[in-house]
Amino acid sequence: MKTIPKTFLDLLHSDTLDSALVPLLDFALPDSSHLRYARYAFTDVTYGGHVYTAWPFQAQLLSVGRGTQVVTVSLTIADAVFELRPSALATNWFRDTTLTIALIAVDYPTLDYSFSTLTYDILHAVPQGDDLALKLGGPNPVKMRFPPERYWAEQCPFAKGFKDDPRCGYDGTETTCDGTLEDCIARGRQTHFDGFMGLDPDAAKLRLPLSLRGL
Repeated sequence: MKTIPKTFLDLLHSDTLDSALVPLLDFALPDSSHLRYARYAFTDVTYGGHVYTAWPFQAQLLSVGRGTQVVTVSLTIADAVFELRPSALATNWFRDTTLTIALIAVDYPTLDYSFSTLTYDILHAVPQGDDLALKLGGPNPVKMRFPPERYWAEQCPFAKGFKDDPRCGYDGTETTCDGTLEDCIARGRQTHFDGFMGLDPDAAKLRLPLSLRGL
């Protein structure tokens, strides 16, 4: 469960958060390039070391699911075909593309917004007139570490986002990080290393509750 940071809550409670709350879209394309947009009408927005192009788009995000059903997520972006069509055609309508959606306060870009950030695989994309309809899904759970970003011996969870993760803060020329302390030291970010050095990587165990009822 995601937790809203106390710093952000204090801003809300003190009525000092008078800046706009702006949705950000980050399309990570198969060739490792990105399309980044901010739903903002005034200027481009800089967040996490990246510039998000101002685009006052209108969008509708819907999550559908009942009981034990798998939740499906759809996103429809109004009048998006003209803006996104070149990239859509180049990627066969965003095949093998992920979309990260974040909500930030533009006057406080250095806060931790992991609580308002979601990343989806784009499963299907289709134009509907001038609109673009996206069917979104989460990453394959069998390829995910569990628990995510917690109790992983000698491995920094910020390496997943690297430069895109403001908690890492690296802004040098390297393009990858393997999450080890050695890589972190080589990049001068060892004070930001968030791995658990006290854990024994050869002694970690994962317990899953299994029900044998009915077998």
